[in-house]
Amino acid sequence: KTQLTKLGVKVILGTEVNASLIEQSKPDVVIVAVGGTPTVLKIPGIDGRNVLTVPELHRRVKGYLDFFGPRTLRWLTKFYLPVGKKVIVMGGGLQGDEIAEFMVKRGRQVTIVDTAKTLEDARLPKVRTERLFRWFAKKGVTMMTEVKYEEITDKGLTITTKDGSRRTLEADSVIPVTPWAPNTELFKSLQGKAPEVYSAGDCREPHLILDAIADGYWLARYV
Repeated sequence: KTQLTKLGVKVILGTEVNASLIEQSKPDVVIVAVGGTPTVLKIPGIDGRNVLTVPELHRRVKGYLDFFGPRTLRWLTKFYLPVGKKVIVMGGGLQGDEIAEFMVKRGRQVTIVDTAKTLEDARLPKVRTERLFRWFAKKGVTMMTEVKYEEITDKGLTITTKDGSRRTLEADSVIPVTPWAPNTELFKSLQGKAPEVYSAGDCREPHLILDAIADGYWLARYV
């Protein structure tokens, strides 16, 4: 905010950006950085009352975050969260592992399951993941890979394990952590509306925040 003010950058908030707005503004260059969009698991029970998606969790917390700030909210969530005592995180990688870590630190009994062969994220240093997994083991986190998701019920999540056996993992809350996909709708709608239109960050390719910053940096300096 300080640098934008110093540099005289015009900032407009609370306004939907669409093709009509761009045509009226007549910019020379448009950089679209609207983020990604979560994919949806298509299994029975995914809309159940015991299912809490990450975007929904963020939506519920956002108002409190704006009011209390991150430090106070981090402390308050140790006393209350809209999830049960037993939590299943569907999906590993960076996002799934972070959600699991967050839940463990708030006294939840956590199970992580994934269809992949590993819960690791190839984009992160292996030493960081190994340290986290050792911590998970110390905290009693169950980690299962190469499973097939069958259905979500009131009792929890039914899976088929990699050895072919079918079982139900009991849980009060199920948190599906699905991969994000590029949000390209606005970018496509703006083609031809300005001389140059670029996408940056997760709407180009979902990745880490450092990659999104690098995208914006490169475009701002060299385009």
